[in-house]
Amino acid sequence: MSIFDDFIRFDENENLSYNRWIEWDHFLIPNKPEWYREILRNLMAIFAHCMSCSALDGCYLLDTNRPKQPLHEHCDCRKKDISFSKVENKSYAECDIAKFTEYVFKNVRDSKGKNKIFYDLGYSVKDSEYLKKEYCRQALKQYLLGNYKLKNLDRRGQRLAIPTDLKGKKFYSGWMLCPEGKIRNITPFGGWIK
Repeated sequence: MSIFDDFIRFDENENLSYNRWIEWDHFLIPNKPEWYREILRNLMAIFAHCMSCSALDGCYLLDTNRPKQPLHEHCDCRKKDISFSKVENKSYAECDIAKFTEYVFKNVRDSKGKNKIFYDLGYSVKDSEYLKKEYCRQALKQYLLGNYKLKNLDRRGQRLAIPTDLKGKKFYSGWMLCPEGKIRNITPFGGWIK
């Protein structure tokens, strides 16, 4: 890590890139504990505060890859500059093993064809722990590079499509952006990368 990490970085193609991260700020919403955060978000919604805005509060985003502000008329969100070292030190990826054991490999109907993709790649339910760890490793690396696509934003939060590579096959996996750099897997397969 160099002193320049907070200003410039190398992207996945080894090109120099601007490295400015922001923390989304919607006043009065704490990042933790999660249960308290949700209570305050719901109370503020009663007073006409936007649930999409408050879902983003505390989330870390690359300044060049974030939702446009303001999100709506009378939006009181702002962005706070934060250092890359803070993002790098606090961020982590989380993937429930049940995404594989109880969804992808459980049965054909419920996995919506996703199990065939994994079986064709040579994986089975026995590989669930490996897949969980590999997803987290790759997603965190790509997130810290700012290599994610913004997807739907609603009252539950900002979804991200993050590139994943298994045995040379590249596709997007779906993640939910949470406060303080946490990303949580919501779907193992979100479409092929063209």
